[in-house]
Amino acid sequence: MRLLRMLRRFGSSAAAAFWIPWLSLLLPELFIYTYTDISIFSLIFSAVWTGVFAAFLFLLPRLPARMLFVLLYYPAAALAIVQTGYFAIFGRFMWLTGLAYWRDGAAFAGSLFDYLPAGFVPAAALLLVWGAVACRLRPKTTGSRAKFLLVSLCSISAIATLPYLLDAACAEDSLSRGLGTDYYAGKSLRRAYDLMYDAHKVYSLCGLYHSAGRDIWVHLVEPQLPGNKSEETQKLARIESYFAEREPAAQNQMTAKLAGKNVLLILMESADDWAIREDATPTLCRLMREGINFTNLYTPLYGSVRTFNTEFTINTGIFSPTDGSLTFTYCTNDYSQSLPNIFQSAGYSANAFHYNSPTFYSRGVMEPAMGYQNYICYADYTEYGNQFSRELYEDTFVLTNSDLRAQLLPDKPFFNFIITRNAHMPYSSQDSVSKYALEKYPQYADADECDEVGYYLAKMKLLDDFFAQLLDELERTGQLENTVIVGVTDHYSYSMKDQERMRELSDVPVDLMVEKTPFFIWSADLEPMTVDKVLNTSDIAPTLLNLFGLSSDTQYIGQDAFDPNYSGYAIFSDGNWIDANVVYQDGQVIHEFSDGTAAQTDIAQMNQTAQDFIEINNLILETDYYSK
Repeated sequence: MRLLRMLRRFGSSAAAAFWIPWLSLLLPELFIYTYTDISIFSLIFSAVWTGVFAAFLFLLPRLPARMLFVLLYYPAAALAIVQTGYFAIFGRFMWLTGLAYWRDGAAFAGSLFDYLPAGFVPAAALLLVWGAVACRLRPKTTGSRAKFLLVSLCSISAIATLPYLLDAACAEDSLSRGLGTDYYAGKSLRRAYDLMYDAHKVYSLCGLYHSAGRDIWVHLVEPQLPGNKSEETQKLARIESYFAEREPAAQNQMTAKLAGKNVLLILMESADDWAIREDATPTLCRLMREGINFTNLYTPLYGSVRTFNTEFTINTGIFSPTDGSLTFTYCTNDYSQSLPNIFQSAGYSANAFHYNSPTFYSRGVMEPAMGYQNYICYADYTEYGNQFSRELYEDTFVLTNSDLRAQLLPDKPFFNFIITRNAHMPYSSQDSVSKYALEKYPQYADADECDEVGYYLAKMKLLDDFFAQLLDELERTGQLENTVIVGVTDHYSYSMKDQERMRELSDVPVDLMVEKTPFFIWSADLEPMTVDKVLNTSDIAPTLLNLFGLSSDTQYIGQDAFDPNYSGYAIFSDGNWIDANVVYQDGQVIHEFSDGTAAQTDIAQMNQTAQDFIEINNLILETDYYSK
C-alpha cells in the first residue's frame, strides 16, 4: 500500500494524466519486443499510437478515462501475451482470426510452458497487474478549449508521420541488405504490409496497435463492405490470367501408372525425416526404398495451424489462406477438385479416420466439406468414448478394432485418409503416450544426449508398427497388390523444446531447410524410384491424380511432380522460397546447392513467382474459384 501511495503522489500532476496511460499502453509492445524478434520500428509505431490514445484519455474526466483505458489496455496486454507465446512455439505471429483455434490449442496447453522463455510468466502476470495500478493512478483533470486544440493538433501531427515512418522502415529493410530498389526483395516488408500475407513481417514492421488495427480492418471489416463484392470479376480474371500464362501440364511416363488401385493416404503426424532410420522405422524405410521416394518435399506453414494446413492442402491442392481469414470460413466452398471428390467421381468410397473428436480443427465439418463421406473418430469405438483412452495410444487401433478395420479396408474401391497420432508432441515423461512408448521400447531411453529424442524415437517406432501391421492386414485380406500407400508428414519436429539439437539432427545447411519432410508413394508393383525435384505440399494432389490417370482440365496452384515442364520449387507464406539452385530468404540468397548455381536462377522472376503464388492461392479460396 505504501508503494501505491508513492506512485499515486508521483502521478498526481495533470501531466501524469497523459504520461501514465502513454507509458502503460506501451508496455504490451515492450513485452513483445523483449521476447520476440520484432524491429525497433514496431516500438516507434506503438509509441505514436499510444501517444494518440493517451492524448484522447487526457481530455476525458477521470471515470470515463479509466473505463476507456481498461478497454484499451487489457485487450492489448492479452494479445501481446498470446502473440509472444505463439512466437515462442512457432517462431512467427498470427492474425487475430487464428484465435478461433484456441480451443484446439488448449488441448496441448500443458506443454506450452516447456517453450516459453525465462521470465515470461512473471512478466505476463506483472503486465496484467500493472493495468489495475495504472488505472488507479489516473489523477483528476480539467478540460479546456486550449487543451483540446493542443492535443488534437499533436495527435493529427503524430498520425501524419506514420506514412513517412512506414517508408523509413521499408527503406531500412532494403538498405540493410544492400538490395537497392528491387521491389519484391528490398520492399519485402512493404509488400507484406500492402497484401497482408505475413503477420510476422507486419508486426515486426509496425507493432502491436497498428498491426492489430489493420488486421481488424483488412480481415474483418473491409470484406463486408458492399464495394468489395463488385471486385470478384476482376479477381477471377486475375486467376484465369495466372493459369493461362503457365505452361499446361501434359501426360508423361507416370500418367495412369497406378490407375484403378485403392488408396490409403496417410498423414504421418510430426514424422520428421531425420527420425526415419532403420533401427526405429524399418517399415517406413522399406516403403521408401521400394516405392517412389520424394526427397525434397517441403511442407511450409500457411495460415496459423501446421497440421490442418497440410491436411487441407494435400486434399484440396490449396494452402490455407495467408490473408488472415480462417480456412473454416471457406467450408461452404466448392471443392470438386479435391482428391476425395475426384476419386468418388471415379467410383471410389472416401472416408477420413483419426482418434481425435470431430470438433478438433472442426474436422467433423471440414472433412465432409473437402469431399469425404464421413469423418470417423476412433473414440466412438472405445468402451467409454474417450479420445484419450489408453486403447488409442497406438494408431494400430484402426486395424485391431474390427468395425474400424472393415470401414478402412472395404471390399470395394476406396480412397481413405488416415491421420496418425503416435509421433505427435510432446516428448517427455509428462506425456502419457510418450511414457507408454518408452516403456514398450526402452532401447531408445539412452538413444541421444537429449531426452526428447528418446521419447520421439519410441513414438516413431509406434508409428512404424502401424505401417507394419497395415501391410500384414492388406496381405491377409488379399488387398496388398491392389492398394497404394501414400505417406506424407504434416510438418517438421518444430515442437521439440531443444530446437538446437533438432537442427543438428536434421543436418541442414540453413534453417529454412528444416521444413523438408518425408513423402513417399508405395505400391507392390512399382519400380523403386527417387525423385529429387524440389516440391511443396500443393504439388501432392496433382501428382496423385496424374499417377491414377484422373487428371482433368482443373487447374491447381501446385503442379505434377513428373511434369517435365515444372522445374519445382517450394514457396513459403512470407515470400521466401527454395528452388533447385538456391535457398532465398529475407531478400537474399542464403545458400547455394552447388557453387555458382545462384546464377542459374532468375532471382527477380522467382520473387515475382512467389508473390503471385501466394496471391492466387488466397484468391482461389476467396472467390470460391472452383465453383465458377
